[in-house]
Amino acid sequence: MVRLARGLNVSRRKDPSNNYVVIMDRETYEKLRDSLVKLGLNFETVGNIVIIRDRSWSRIEKLINKARELSIDVFID
Repeated sequence: MVRLARGLNVSRRKDPSNNYVVIMDRETYEKLRDSLVKLGLNFETVGNIVIIRDRSWSRIEKLINKARELSIDVFID
């Protein structure tokens, strides 16, 4: 993942732990917080950045769809 723009930044490549990675800014996180809980996605915060790692692409896709419903920019790498 090269860039961090406002919105949802998704990598279709897996990290060394075999997880898909999603990065977002704090503002986007606040809009998607309820969806993260409903989907059971775990996250970690580092400053103003929120990182989600999950092995299920289908859960990531559901998050992407929810972000698009809320008119949040989605960048897929």
